[in-house]
Amino acid sequence: MNIVTIAVVVGIAMTLGWLGCGAAAAVMARRRGGATAPWILLGALLGPVGIYLIVKVMHHQCDACKKPVLRGVRQCPGCGDDIARLEHNPVGPMWTYRRDW
Repeated sequence: MNIVTIAVVVGIAMTLGWLGCGAAAAVMARRRGGATAPWILLGALLGPVGIYLIVKVMHHQCDACKKPVLRGVRQCPGCGDDIARLEHNPVGPMWTYRRDW
């Protein structure tokens, strides 16, 4: 095998891996009440970092059923209860995250 063949095979494998991260991020976000399309894009663009965002950074639990939900979700996809506002929301003119309630 020459170097070009190896580069093509590695490039295809990496592309499939990043697209797989996009699909995994979309499935994980959908289960937690998030929209599919933005998380496909974030997962495909960020790869494993997109999955980390869902699992660790954006993770929150419903108070009623303890099912994991994303922080931006206002209603639990499992039980339908409203998700309480987070205690330590950032405040200021540049923050748009949940500042309307």
